[in-house]
Amino acid sequence: MRIHIRLHGALRDKLPPENKGQAVLEVPEGETATAVLDQLSLRGHLQVAINQTIIENLDTPLQDGDEIELFRPAAGG
Repeated sequence: MRIHIRLHGALRDKLPPENKGQAVLEVPEGETATAVLDQLSLRGHLQVAINQTIIENLDTPLQDGDEIELFRPAAGG
């Protein structure tokens, strides 16, 4: 199945510059957000949104055509 990835901020550097922080990945049916993060070698505290909804459970199974957005949480003071 195909999923669409969009990386925000400094995470964009994990993809080639010509991708502008976006990619389409082929993943096995039932793949999880955790597996996608592992595939992209992303670690640390990240916010993950699937189809514009922030998720807490990274073991959520993905569906064909899902759009995943990854970003670092904003800090304030």
